Amino acid sequence: MIQSIHIQNFKSVVDLSLDLGRFNVLIGENGCGKSNILEAIAFGAAASADKLDYEFMGSRGIRLTNPEFMYSAFKFEKNPNSIGIIFRHDDTKYTYDLFHNKNSPKTWSNRYQDSAKTELKKIVDAVLLVENERLNKLTTEFGAHGPILNILLNDEKVQDLVANTKYQNYILNKIVSNPTISNFIIYSPEESRLRKFEDSDHIYPLGIKGQGLFQYLKEFTLDSKNEAAVQEIKDTLALLDWYKDFRLPDNLMRNEFALSIQDKYLDERLRYFDQRSTNEGFLFLLFYATLFISDLTPTFFAIDNIEASFNPKLCTELISTLVQLAKKHKKQVIVTTHNPAVLDGLDLQDDSQRLFVVRRNDEGHTRVRRIEHKPERTMKLSEIWTKGFIGGLPDNF
Repeated sequence: MIQSIHIQNFKSVVDLSLDLGRFNVLIGENGCGKSNILEAIAFGAAASADKLDYEFMGSRGIRLTNPEFMYSAFKFEKNPNSIGIIFRHDDTKYTYDLFHNKNSPKTWSNRYQDSAKTELKKIVDAVLLVENERLNKLTTEFGAHGPILNILLNDEKVQDLVANTKYQNYILNKIVSNPTISNFIIYSPEESRLRKFEDSDHIYPLGIKGQGLFQYLKEFTLDSKNEAAVQEIKDTLALLDWYKDFRLPDNLMRNEFALSIQDKYLDERLRYFDQRSTNEGFLFLLFYATLFISDLTPTFFAIDNIEASFNPKLCTELISTLVQLAKKHKKQVIVTTHNPAVLDGLDLQDDSQRLFVVRRNDEGHTRVRRIEHKPERTMKLSEIWTKGFIGGLPDNF
């Protein structure tokens, strides 16, 4: 898991450290910087993937803007023309020092990776020098076989065994890349995208707005190896009182994607209706269940405004359910919310579940404070928040 993230000089974040658990909830007033924290993590993920182009970053959930607006607007002493993001994953640090090319304003580079490439070239040159000296020595010792060794010595293919770009990239990836970080995505599903069969312009298997859900469910449910996982998705949907079952319609063609949903209160003659007729809560719940249960979705991701389309009581039960799914399927999640009911789904006695209040300090910088379990608390977390005891609420009215 990602143990901690350190962010410097990104939008409203001047200098911030976040120690993560498995399931993390960020609360705070509008504009305090919750989304900026998520975007900084996604920016670091793009650096880890070595894909700092706007198309890739947009597909990961970053709100794209001109580079000068991605740097912090506040005074930053250390390096005002650089965004720093450090991840600690399984006690290994991954450092990204990001800057944009003024000659190509929408192109970003990772200074740390450039430095690593320079150092790697020095190492490769040193290895080649040693290899050449060894082969020269062998040429002298073997006499008659010298010409063969001399050919090998000057054969570019042999030298490529040491200096091959593929191997260099492999070493570089070990230094600056981590698949857990690289695959980080900020999900913000939208009802209009969740209802569409045909919307597949997305990251496989699920796009940041919910694209491709039905296409993926079709593949997922038709594979007999996923039978237990499909049943787990169905069990999660039982959080909705009216829900009975879903299935793929019979005789779907290869390019057809649809879902038949059964309401236990409906007349038996009606039996099933499709996703165009269902309520939006079902679609969001189906998306989250698939996201948490599938082995093909990222192991580290964020959900912005997770409470969208849910009744407050359902929010509480949903969070409790997703916490357990995250543990079972080894997902690490950061969610943001404005709904106090979400907090009541957390158990802060469990250190893997963490609550953070995000705020702006007197200088306007985004700051984060963890709310820890206190045995003497008697009120629900939702009440503690709404009564103003932990902050995270507007104080200008």
